[in-house]
Amino acid sequence: MREIIGMALALVVLKVHGENFSAGNCADGKCFTVQTERASFDAAQRVCQGRGGHLMTVRNTRSADVLAKLLKGTSGNFWLGLRYQCSNEGLKGYKWVTGDNTSHYTNWESERAVCSPQCASVSQKVQKWAERPCDDMLDGYLCEYNNLGYCQPLSNDSAVVYETPFGFNANELLQEIPQGTNATVHPLRTRHICYEGAWLQAPWSCEVFGGGCEYKCVNQACICQPGFKVDSNRVTCSKQGEPEMQMEDAYTKSFDGCMPGSRKEGGVCVEFDECESAPCEHLCNNSGGSYRCECFEGFKQSKKDMTKCEMHCADFECAAECDPNYNQCNCPDGFILDGEITCVDQDECLDDICEQNCTNTAGGYECSCYEGFVLLDDGICVGEDSEGSGSTTPFYIFPTSKPPTDKPMSISSGSLLAIMVCIVVCILLLVCLAHCTLRRFCQMHNYDVHKGQDEIYDFQQVIIDQNSTELSLPNRYFKRDT
Repeated sequence: MREIIGMALALVVLKVHGENFSAGNCADGKCFTVQTERASFDAAQRVCQGRGGHLMTVRNTRSADVLAKLLKGTSGNFWLGLRYQCSNEGLKGYKWVTGDNTSHYTNWESERAVCSPQCASVSQKVQKWAERPCDDMLDGYLCEYNNLGYCQPLSNDSAVVYETPFGFNANELLQEIPQGTNATVHPLRTRHICYEGAWLQAPWSCEVFGGGCEYKCVNQACICQPGFKVDSNRVTCSKQGEPEMQMEDAYTKSFDGCMPGSRKEGGVCVEFDECESAPCEHLCNNSGGSYRCECFEGFKQSKKDMTKCEMHCADFECAAECDPNYNQCNCPDGFILDGEITCVDQDECLDDICEQNCTNTAGGYECSCYEGFVLLDDGICVGEDSEGSGSTTPFYIFPTSKPPTDKPMSISSGSLLAIMVCIVVCILLLVCLAHCTLRRFCQMHNYDVHKGQDEIYDFQQVIIDQNSTELSLPNRYFKRDT
């Protein structure tokens, strides 16, 4: 279990520090990323090392092709993993940050060598290796990581979105999927994780990315918020009484046998801008092979259709959306019209919608349970040892020494307090027993002492006659000769 938690924490760290990653790719057992963050050469190397890698090395034409793809769409200069060592060896006296100068590929901007603290950089406009002082603050840098235990793309006819632990997303074009990658298969939205070269389907261990569950993971099973049920894929949630949501977005569309986000032109597949067809109700952001819909302020994406937007109010009171032509005003879900142009939150907790605790929120409510209970669908609370709604068969993501049927031991604070009270009572009983035993022993000892004293001093009085030369003692002790 420690290895599982450690892996999860390491991947979370990569995600937290990978927010500035704009692109990434994997090839030949390596993964490469470009980060748009100003830094000197040494600072960039420390960041890459802190994430388990180092600045990028370009040793062959395959790596050079990956580099060209990474720099596509960027601007400015980026550090490579080359530093000058003032020697006459290969690479013009430079060495990779790995400590060697092995390379089957070079691309110098100038062949002139100057012995000074120089490092190498590249840019999208001029992809040749430029030499510059290592203290310069460049626009970003490229990192390289070992990609051991990677997976092959999911064998599926549907579109797949890969969310890698190195901070970038990819689709089926990525051929070496890094270990720890989360994959979502559309349109059913089943989820998988890559571990040691194999794909495991969610739900998995709750300690790793929440078991892959959309809402909450309990005992290796997914549960949903009140009013929702677990879909047949065992991880996502749909509102009760409504059919499961079928996600129809850019990842489910293909044209003439080309990959999603591409279409056939002149006999070859070329990428195109999906936003040209205006698929989003409000804003559309195009990305490589896909697009992302966003909403204006005061709106949020609909859970039923991610291309649509619905009204959203983050406060308990907000202005209504009115149509002057029809003299009609609308409020977001969970709000009611108060007056003519004002929407106020509707307190759902007044209807006793939750079994134990209910907290009213802007436009909704949240159910919670007492300590030692777990929240299930419809606001129902059950003990922590009970199964959650959804899959009833626990599934452990990684092999452990614990059999799959075992459940983790959990002790509530109430049980712990009862155990402590029992221990204290037992200690008091032992002390009382020891005290009584010692007291009885002392009484018996005093009795034996008094009895011995009585025996010692129980002598018979003897009278000595001064005129007599003999002692007058009882006859039973002496016998005189006649």
